[in-house]
Amino acid sequence: MASRTSAALEIRKLRKKLRQIENLERKEGDLLDEELTKISKKREIREHLLQLLATAEDDNESFEASTQSNITNNSNGSSDVQEFEMSAVNITVVTPENEEDDSYVDVESMDVEVSEGVSTPPSTEVHPQVEELSSTAGDTLHENEAQGLITETGTQIEQNNPYHVSPRESIHSNGDHESSPPKEKTKTKKSKKTKSQSEEAPSFFSVSSWRDGVFYLTELEGHNDLITDSDLQGTTLVTASRDTTVKMWNLEEMREVRSFGGHTGSVNTVVLLTAEYTTKVCEVSGIPQTEGAIIISGSTDCSFKLWCSATGKILRSTYTFSPVTKVAYHPVAEVFITGSDGGKLEMWDVQTGKSLQSLHAFEDSVSAVQVDDTYLYSASVDGLIKVYEIRDKRFHCVFESGNIRSTDGSYLCCRGVRGIAVRSDVIYYGDDGTNIKALSWKSGLVHKLGNHNEDFGITDSMTIKDDILISSAFCLDTGLGYINVRNSDGEKYLASLNDGETDRIMSVCCFKMAEDAFAVVSAGVQLKVWIKTSDSRYIRADARQVKPSYYPRLTKPPRHSDVESDLESSELGSDDTSTDEQPSAESQSWTSWCTIF
Repeated sequence: MASRTSAALEIRKLRKKLRQIENLERKEGDLLDEELTKISKKREIREHLLQLLATAEDDNESFEASTQSNITNNSNGSSDVQEFEMSAVNITVVTPENEEDDSYVDVESMDVEVSEGVSTPPSTEVHPQVEELSSTAGDTLHENEAQGLITETGTQIEQNNPYHVSPRESIHSNGDHESSPPKEKTKTKKSKKTKSQSEEAPSFFSVSSWRDGVFYLTELEGHNDLITDSDLQGTTLVTASRDTTVKMWNLEEMREVRSFGGHTGSVNTVVLLTAEYTTKVCEVSGIPQTEGAIIISGSTDCSFKLWCSATGKILRSTYTFSPVTKVAYHPVAEVFITGSDGGKLEMWDVQTGKSLQSLHAFEDSVSAVQVDDTYLYSASVDGLIKVYEIRDKRFHCVFESGNIRSTDGSYLCCRGVRGIAVRSDVIYYGDDGTNIKALSWKSGLVHKLGNHNEDFGITDSMTIKDDILISSAFCLDTGLGYINVRNSDGEKYLASLNDGETDRIMSVCCFKMAEDAFAVVSAGVQLKVWIKTSDSRYIRADARQVKPSYYPRLTKPPRHSDVESDLESSELGSDDTSTDEQPSAESQSWTSWCTIF
């Protein structure tokens, strides 16, 4: 056990070093010799980490095997569940809300609490207490079903072990169905499935379409530094980069159309206006009507610029006195809104270009700004999310995330927000934890959605388009990134885009280019376009076919190992970052930690 603890501590230290190196690589400007030395050791540190993880996995498998042997075998060699030491087992059976997939049995949504440390005599029988939350569940559990659930509980305990670092595999098998509800209920579920499939519209966004389809992957080259942001409308893509340029791409021809040079610092944010909004901005501002669309970019050179996509000319440049991290256009209020690295939100009149209001909204850099209806949604590296209503061209704060609560009332800690996506009254946001957080801001309640197939990861960006929620995922252990796809209406996990060669993704965007062509763009160290289509116009000759991946782990509620990695990631921040006071030991069971963010 001592060696296992030592290995865990070493893994944590190596992850902290990798996190610091990742932050240094994103740092703008010249690095010190000491910082360059740290970066040069990145590959060596990662190789050492992977070796430790593999060793820990092997040790854990041996530990699981020996523990399972002690649990399931008595001195006579026969199986005896009563040998497993526990004082009580409380099992809650929950019927899955979505019966679309017959192979889906939501075993992990059961709330299982195990009190250890009190040994039950061998002669004492274990009686699982079953509480049914759904009227569709059976009135009783068969004896063989209860035995199966107890065995599954033992497996969960081993997987919840903090030393268990291997990706989880699906626990579903044909045997699960044999001990499931009666046949007549199974038939009912199948009929529901048939009905739901017939009502599914459009079929282009169905579960089977995503999981069984093929994506055509093309990598675009042109930027010579990290790509910080991207936006997509139809077949036109715009990207911003630390190389001080903005570039426009044609996705039908998969080529660079134009490069916009004018910023003198890293370009942190870019927005491509629709034809409707372009016309409106031109009318209000007095800018001559352009043939193309208006592109808005913001930079660390303390300015944001309006560009004509057709000519590449700068239509307007506004000095902001602060490095710009995010920019947005508010069509209702007819204003531009910028966020700065000092935590400032500022409103700019479209007609005059003058500042209307400057607000010190956050203590740290603004990491997200998004407009929806009359509201402005903003977030910061300091971990706060704020919602403003724009009235009379003024900010009116209607929500601040300082008092948000988890759905079960458990403890919440604060972590820097990296990106947001908004749908109705729900703000989805990502941070250095392994899960996406979904905040119903009008009620102040938070729940989690799994976003990593590994035990440790970072979510840098997300977006919602055509009822599809796209989120990036980055595994610090392997240095690889991938994309997860969900249906935003119901939050059902659909599939993942992973070619095994993508580095960290700083920005994701997506758009339905045609009736049968949907594009997803991942921008960061590389710029890649993933197109789901049957139209040959969008398939370049050198495009690679990529089959979407499916990770059963992402369909389950967050479990103890996810919580461990969330807690670990909070400790892996900068050295001067302090964490909130930790809860009491009584509240640290995995059931009470399931919604920590």
